[in-house]
Amino acid sequence: MNSNEADAKTRFFILSAVRLASVALIAVGMAIIAGKIDIPQPAGIGFTIFGLLELLLLPPFLARKWKSPQG
Repeated sequence: MNSNEADAKTRFFILSAVRLASVALIAVGMAIIAGKIDIPQPAGIGFTIFGLLELLLLPPFLARKWKSPQG
């Protein structure tokens, strides 16, 4: 395996981990909002919003940052 393949596998793993962590954060936030976890509801709203923003913004940002230069 060459360096480019190793980099691609590492980046794929990082993107997958970011997505999974975002979904987990959203799930915890929703559980807090639903009262399943005994933490104040505003914290659950914050967790959910932060998880959604992370899910929607971070993977495309990282992909753009890692994009191979054209040329």
